[in-house]
Amino acid sequence: MQERLLLFLLTLIFPLFLNAQGYENTMIFGYAGGMQSTGDDKFCLNILSFSKGNLEITSNQNSEMNFNDTDAAVSDEDGNLLFYFNGIDIYNASHVLMENGGLLNEFNEFGYDLPQGGMIIPNPGHPKQYILFYMEDGYVEPWGPASVGLYYSIINMNFNNGLGKVVERKVPLLIDTLEYGKLAIVRHANGRDWWLATGENWENTFYRVLIDPSGIHLYEKQAIGTQRIYGIGESFFSPDGTKYVMYSAFGAGAYTRYLDIYDFDRCSGLFSNHEHFEIPDNSIAGGIAISPNSHWLYLSLNTELFKFDLTSSPVANSKTLVATYKPYNDPFGTKFLWSFLAPDDKIYIVTTSGSRTLHVIHDPDEAGIACNFEQNGIRLLCNNDSSLPTFANYRLGPVDGSNCDTLGIDNDPVSWWRYAQDTLEPETVRFHDLSYHNPTEWFWDFGDGTSSTARHPTHTYASAGAYTACLTVSNANGSHTHCKPLNITVSVGQPAWVSGVQVGPNPFSTHLSVILNSLMPESKFRLFDLSGRLYAKTSVVWGVNDIETGPLPAGLYFWELQTRGERVKSGKLVKQGE
Repeated sequence: MQERLLLFLLTLIFPLFLNAQGYENTMIFGYAGGMQSTGDDKFCLNILSFSKGNLEITSNQNSEMNFNDTDAAVSDEDGNLLFYFNGIDIYNASHVLMENGGLLNEFNEFGYDLPQGGMIIPNPGHPKQYILFYMEDGYVEPWGPASVGLYYSIINMNFNNGLGKVVERKVPLLIDTLEYGKLAIVRHANGRDWWLATGENWENTFYRVLIDPSGIHLYEKQAIGTQRIYGIGESFFSPDGTKYVMYSAFGAGAYTRYLDIYDFDRCSGLFSNHEHFEIPDNSIAGGIAISPNSHWLYLSLNTELFKFDLTSSPVANSKTLVATYKPYNDPFGTKFLWSFLAPDDKIYIVTTSGSRTLHVIHDPDEAGIACNFEQNGIRLLCNNDSSLPTFANYRLGPVDGSNCDTLGIDNDPVSWWRYAQDTLEPETVRFHDLSYHNPTEWFWDFGDGTSSTARHPTHTYASAGAYTACLTVSNANGSHTHCKPLNITVSVGQPAWVSGVQVGPNPFSTHLSVILNSLMPESKFRLFDLSGRLYAKTSVVWGVNDIETGPLPAGLYFWELQTRGERVKSGKLVKQGE
């Protein structure tokens, strides 16, 4: 009787555990709003939210937090921000210092320079508790700056009316010379616990840490393959948890850069099949990200973006150039630095200086240049100095049928999706599936009497109006449906007055007219080619603005209108040949 009761309770608890996973849906980076803004600089915190599927950007000018490379945050199961960490302090959802959360490390006012120097996970078996793992920066001869220790703190959100309290501070887990940041955490194959991996500096060994309801357990080191070099870079587990990739660059002037690629067993926490190869390039700056389908590895190297096929052998032979940097200041240079895969299945690339730009890989699952890379694709509201938001692989369930699939947790599919209206044909909508826990079938109800079984369909509505679209995903364990209201309008712009913006003619030849039918202060018009190169940038005012375009080559162009630094409308234009 007791065994049947326990099994019944587990069937109630585990689906809730798997379905509620919005932990990475809020990202925060930038500078404290209290800093003085000058010229084109704007100091505040960028807040990127994916809680509705699509990216939404807001800002906060009251927080006193500053970010450099170390940047960690966590949201609750519904995507609401809980707290964030810059390598020194923890701030809560009210953007003030959390109780007992100050000076977890002391380095400088801008936080640590360790990319992936902190990461947050829910504490398994302890509701409303989270564990923050973070590294201590130091100086070790002969290498210079290095990670000299791994610590953790435990945060309990039951305190202070849900704003949280640090109940255990700076508990030492590893005191050793470790990789420079590059923390990576992935879900255990049982669907509940976690593996944390960090490497020893200039060694071929990894420390493995298991986090389960009974605590945090340091396992024996694993030695595998070739010695890795010490260096700055990134490391990630693939979205499916089967691969682990590390990029490292070391040197001064003449750099040495390597990729290390391993298979990973989520049951044992062990690495295998090490591939180690050098990347010829002239810059230390660089980051990596892995596509949502775990097929493609992207490597951003200051002025070049490459991709590799992780299914090929050896991976090194699959190197493909995706794009070359086109110089652009916003207000400073926007060369390629850190990369991260976001919850909307896009890869965002952080720039190398305090700019307000993110580059975007819109379709990273696609081969070659079909991945649709857009330079300067996102305009932030605030300056950002190379902050890299880092998250664990939250949305993995158990490895069904594995030796450690012992907890009775099923990969119950979870429906989630985003959409985008076409800027030239607003009745046409592109739908993108973001569902997780291994769905195998998709059914879209577009809300107008039509449907599709494609995973990422495009649908054209007969007319503008209000619709409710639903996606049902299924696998052998069950089905799940998620619906959203759609307001299909003739203008894709967000503010009410943006429908008064007209750009034409389309196609155009020697001139463009930008017409503003409303007063829109501090407005600028920008025109780009397909590679992201900026061809025109000019201030525009109420009325008709004439822009000469005679020198432009024929082809497809993208335009955007900004007001007070925020993109409010964009579209496509075709330049006719002579």
